[in-house]
Amino acid sequence: MSYEALLRKSWTSGDFKVSETEAAEADAADTASILKVRREMEEIAARETWDANSCLVAHREGIMKLAPFVKFREEKFGAVLFETRSEKVYTLSPTGAAVVREVIAGAESASLVSKLKEKFEDPTGKMAQEAESFLAQLKEKGLIVE
Repeated sequence: MSYEALLRKSWTSGDFKVSETEAAEADAADTASILKVRREMEEIAARETWDANSCLVAHREGIMKLAPFVKFREEKFGAVLFETRSEKVYTLSPTGAAVVREVIAGAESASLVSKLKEKFEDPTGKMAQEAESFLAQLKEKGLIVE
């Protein structure tokens, strides 16, 4: 029995104990399935770490976070927001991605724009206006909550 088969059996049955006969049947040299399972688990962990910081941020007034059914993923062109209930996908520019990263980091709505100004040059002031407008749109669509 492969390592992967043992894990799948445990996952479906809910019983994570291996009997002596199952342990004897297990192929100790089955490194391919061990590596495959490890890769899958690492992918799941990487995908879920985006939500971890929002869970750790204390619930204080003015703190924004992604709505419960919204997922964020960085892409080459910027980022994507995915609203899982309605299955809507929103593509974000690099500036939009920076705004959402600040939200995920637990930025307060009052200080988010000033944090962006510290990180990025904005001689025209246009970025600040766009960020505030974008935040208003995200709130209006229910993608972020305070």
